[in-house]
Amino acid sequence: MYRRYSQRGDGTMSLSQINHNRIRNVIILLLLAAVIALLIISVPMMLGKNNAHMLYIQQMQKECKEAYTDTTNLSRTAGADSASILSRVRSNIHAMRVINNLNSAENGQPFVEDGKLQILLNDVDRFLNVLSTGMATGEYVTALQTGLAEMQDIVVSLE
Repeated sequence: MYRRYSQRGDGTMSLSQINHNRIRNVIILLLLAAVIALLIISVPMMLGKNNAHMLYIQQMQKECKEAYTDTTNLSRTAGADSASILSRVRSNIHAMRVINNLNSAENGQPFVEDGKLQILLNDVDRFLNVLSTGMATGEYVTALQTGLAEMQDIVVSLE
């Protein structure tokens, strides 16, 4: 005739089971809210990372194009403005190196092998040394233009 409160009789749940279900539902609701919040926060960050990657590529292409354009203005003989042109080319190559290192730090791989950029910097340094001696610079102009043309081919194909 009398039943214990914790016993199931006519299909109703006990108070402890109802509380257990409420706690479980609240936990599920909180976890769902946390997942939605993480999605809302992470989607713009992922889009921003992609935008940064595209900006790096655009800047890398711009710096390479400027360096190549400047080398076409170099004369085959040591001109009066050759040192200033070479300093701009050197700064463009250095900027490409910085962008390359930033991309490597963020994405785990560089756009271009750092050794190729170092070879270009070495070519600029050799050219500057020859300028100070007053020797003919034709072969150095050619080497620098060839190296930058190869770099431009690599940089244009970046995605």
